[in-house]
Amino acid sequence: MRLVLVHGINQEGKSEQIIKEEWLGALEQALGRPGRFDRASVRAPFYGDDLARLTDGGTLGQAIAQGVAEDDEERAFITAGLQQMALDAGLTDDQISTQQTVEQGFPHDRRFIAIVRLLEGLSPFHGEIALRVLKQAYTYLKQPHATAAVDAIVEPVLREGPCVVVAHSLGTVVTFKLLRKLAAETSPVHVPLFLTIGSPLAIVAVQTALKKPRAVPGGVARWFNGLDPNDFVTLGRALTAETFAAGIDNRTDIDNGDDPHASQRYLKDSAVSAAVDAAV
Repeated sequence: MRLVLVHGINQEGKSEQIIKEEWLGALEQALGRPGRFDRASVRAPFYGDDLARLTDGGTLGQAIAQGVAEDDEERAFITAGLQQMALDAGLTDDQISTQQTVEQGFPHDRRFIAIVRLLEGLSPFHGEIALRVLKQAYTYLKQPHATAAVDAIVEPVLREGPCVVVAHSLGTVVTFKLLRKLAAETSPVHVPLFLTIGSPLAIVAVQTALKKPRAVPGGVARWFNGLDPNDFVTLGRALTAETFAAGIDNRTDIDNGDDPHASQRYLKDSAVSAAVDAAV
């Protein structure tokens, strides 16, 4: 069975070969079986450089100083996503509104800045990771040229035939959208296992941009989702009928230590690695 690995954010400067080496190495280490996937047909469609080039980047500090986005729709998307993350992390609307009154900067950016300040108080990494995920998610989902560029890299690999799909972070959004598209075209890909880790699919702004239907795509025999409850990108939420779609198996107690969104740490989880091992 073919194995398709679809990466997420922060992978620019790498390559398909590097992703394969990192991810397969993590899986084999977890299984205690060096060389387990040496004879497997493995692809890792790499779009990291293309998406980074097409995304209006910048650091968190630059976003605070210069504005989160010039485009009103992008600003609304990012602010809505950050607000949901903040509320799920235990902050309140009152805290956000109070912080907003003391912030400087462009009036339309003050709520964004207020949320980021509060998130940074919880963890210095929360705001930076959240901003990168939401910016790249917006670019992929809402900018047609970016959607086309990424899909042109990933979709042909999926169309090659039956495969196990392992996706991380933004890669879970890309693969869900493409598997749904192929199923709607009455040409679903047979996927014995669709394994998602560190997924932002529970974020309402992402769901709204994806539109409906939200369901396990046709052709997918099993969807297994893994998350570290401290992974800010996942909101700490399982993917269920209430948060995304019914019929998804979830492992919600993964412990990635001090880097909860890291792909390789997810792949070293015993249940995650065992699921891939059994399916390939």
